[in-house]
Amino acid sequence: MARLITVFGATGAQGSPIVHSLLEGGFKVRGVTRNPDSDKAKALIAAGAEVVKGDLENIPSVEAAVKGAYGVFYVTNFWELFGRDEKTAYDKEIEQGKAVADVCKRERVKHVVYSALDAVKEKIGILCPHYDSKAVVDKYLDEIGVPKTSVRYPFYFENFINMFPPQKQDDGSYVFTACMDGPMNAISVPDGGPIVAAVFNKPEEYIGKVVDISGDKLTIHEYMAIIGKVTGKTVRYQQVPVEVFAKFPFPGADDIAIMFDYFARGPPTYDVAITRKINPKALRFEEWAEKNKEKLLNA
Repeated sequence: MARLITVFGATGAQGSPIVHSLLEGGFKVRGVTRNPDSDKAKALIAAGAEVVKGDLENIPSVEAAVKGAYGVFYVTNFWELFGRDEKTAYDKEIEQGKAVADVCKRERVKHVVYSALDAVKEKIGILCPHYDSKAVVDKYLDEIGVPKTSVRYPFYFENFINMFPPQKQDDGSYVFTACMDGPMNAISVPDGGPIVAAVFNKPEEYIGKVVDISGDKLTIHEYMAIIGKVTGKTVRYQQVPVEVFAKFPFPGADDIAIMFDYFARGPPTYDVAITRKINPKALRFEEWAEKNKEKLLNA
């Protein structure tokens, strides 16, 4: 009999590819979303998933979504919480993450896969809120004895299109600005789907483990050179001091600055070789860039 996996954030960047990969692997999937009538939710239903309405801030809906499930995948969204109410996103994300953990414990879920991030403060002595909040939840899952695998995603390739596209300059060239030197791990988000499915498929191998995934590990200069090669644009990297980036006029700039600083000084333990062993089809950055040429051109 197929095992049932509940996937929170089922229509999101991480969740949707995970739902599809689990279905392809023979699992039953219950996708949880706040809007089960959306086109993305309907696409999951068409693929064979059960889709239910749920919200991490509505515990009865979380309990209903988890009930009867063999496994649970969940990810929390710091940036969605950022600046929303009197509680900091850091505190709110921890509250949400622990609440789901408690439900999984009560429902005796056999395998939780949590989308975690590293404990940056332990590594470099500075709190990176959107990383450290997930690290607190990750530790809590261990403390309460939930059978768990931590899957940690690095920087997304897609960020070069959606969140941090190189900016056009007066001379027609493009500049990507950050505050780090050295290599940076990154991945195409959909490539995490088969990895999470593989983790659920081999609980005896992965429960109690951390799986740090990465599609490529290049310097930012190298990422920009590939974007330039693929698009024909002149693209360069401009490195600024961490304290300068932290003062840039966009919400969360100080948090992102610490993230880049951690990438340089941590260093993270993301592993391209392990990622490709689990998912041999995981894209290298140049392969991804070729597939997304039009989006990069229009970013």
